[in-house]
Amino acid sequence: MTRYTNPILYGDYSDPDVIRVEDDFYMVSSSFTYLPGIPVLHSRDLVHWEIAGYAAERLPFARYDHPAHKCGTWAPSIRWHHGLFYVFVCLPDEGLLVFTAKNPSDRWECHYVKDVTGWIDPCPLFDDDGQVWLVHGFAASRAGINNILYLHRMSSDAFQVLDKGRMIYDGNLNGDSTVEGPKVYKRNGQYWIFCPAGGVEHGYQLVLRADNLFGPYERRVALSQGKSWVNGPHQGGLVSDGKGKDWFIHFQDVNAYGRVPHLQPVDWVDGWPVLGKKGTPVAGGQVDLGPVSYEIPMSDRFENGIGLQWQWQANPNKYWYLEKKPGLRLFAAPADNPFAAGNFLSQLMQFRNFDMDVQFTVHEHDGDRCGVAMMGYTFYSLALGGGRVALRSGIAQEVNRWVPIRVSESVIAEMTWLANKVYFRMRVKNGNVSFFVGEGKQSLRPIGAEYPMACGGWTGARPGIFCINTLGAWGGYADADYVEVAQL
Repeated sequence: MTRYTNPILYGDYSDPDVIRVEDDFYMVSSSFTYLPGIPVLHSRDLVHWEIAGYAAERLPFARYDHPAHKCGTWAPSIRWHHGLFYVFVCLPDEGLLVFTAKNPSDRWECHYVKDVTGWIDPCPLFDDDGQVWLVHGFAASRAGINNILYLHRMSSDAFQVLDKGRMIYDGNLNGDSTVEGPKVYKRNGQYWIFCPAGGVEHGYQLVLRADNLFGPYERRVALSQGKSWVNGPHQGGLVSDGKGKDWFIHFQDVNAYGRVPHLQPVDWVDGWPVLGKKGTPVAGGQVDLGPVSYEIPMSDRFENGIGLQWQWQANPNKYWYLEKKPGLRLFAAPADNPFAAGNFLSQLMQFRNFDMDVQFTVHEHDGDRCGVAMMGYTFYSLALGGGRVALRSGIAQEVNRWVPIRVSESVIAEMTWLANKVYFRMRVKNGNVSFFVGEGKQSLRPIGAEYPMACGGWTGARPGIFCINTLGAWGGYADADYVEVAQL
């Protein structure tokens, strides 16, 4: 038996979907421009999770060789069928991809299924009669429409879309806004679609039911904030625990910390699912499984290479780094700032309050900067370069998706630093970030003040490390001896 408190993870696992295969649970989430992408998490009790791997080692488009904030992988779904794992995902500008693997910890194979703009949040249904179907939504920013769900017939291997599709639900006719993120199931001969509506911050979870996959669908609100503290309980997946109980994992938007997953019990009343406690999110409970000791680490001594918790800000490039085992060498690749750096190496926060300590040995050239940063559309970085340690703030201004994001940086505080070794600490506490510098852990002193963290492109703030050259050339390098994270 496992007791739990929501959220079950304090990490930005946006748009979760979950399945069970025998005694194992697998969950995927959005990762946008961070790669490898689409983390695949594994659990035995729905509460404690580990990173099994990533469905997308890289994205097969040159655009993602550089940061493409707010683009990339949106709201994937995961299914298991006839011994094969499937992850379906839409890139809003490039179309539908399907990733497959026999073992989710191994390398996944990428299938480019359809070149289309504006599709989002795809979910397949492998029906009892062998037919394969796809349900998805639309992004208004690309397609000019949203708030509707479409159904398509697919080939038996799920690698081709066979028709132009048909609308099966229109939120505009039912008082719903921003209907998206559909997850489709078949239960007791009926078809079910779980989908959020109302928007991320203040929305609710819908359940649709029909005897025919094409509809018409009956509609109910299955989960809303009510008098709970869980705003906008939004988008997730339904799963059975194998012990006769169903569960629903969804996310809650908690501002700069991103979108954190919650676990809700599911009761079936008069043929309809009721999520949480009478349709309101619960603060916690117990699962008749486990417990197990899985966890997602933040610390890394790079003894076995780059840990699974790390993601680049673009398609991985072998020229960005060298695995020293232990330690990691970061080469100073050309970039104007960390926001524009594909080789910004970051991870998801796993705690609300923590210290991240990094020790660097720097071999710099002119224009090099090496340090730590808290990424977001307002970001902060502390870096050594040019004989000084400088704390900078940066602001990214999004004009529109066709115009490159404009970034401005300014120095907040700085000090002379002539040694090639430096010790940085980035402290996160109650939504704010502050910085410290020293020759070692015992000599740390603060630099600058405390600053509010900010969201990124559909993401929470992300802590990470970087080494860039701002003169447009390849520069020197910096060795990260280790990254040590301690929860406060």
